[in-house]
Amino acid sequence: MPDYELIDILTYPGWVIAIGRTDLGYRCWVFTPDFTVLDDGEFYTTSEAAANNARCLISDFRDY
Repeated sequence: MPDYELIDILTYPGWVIAIGRTDLGYRCWVFTPDFTVLDDGEFYTTSEAAANNARCLISDFRDY
């Protein structure tokens, strides 16, 4: 497992997005209001792309 450097934390009411960086790229993790952690396992070329995907995870989880 690669080492991650936490580079950004974004918050929404009840939700937290963490963006991490490694040699392979950027990843995102979403913490739900009930403390479930969502992650798609993908690496992104920019932190913005990772953050956008995290927002999609939130939207998908809310629609579920």
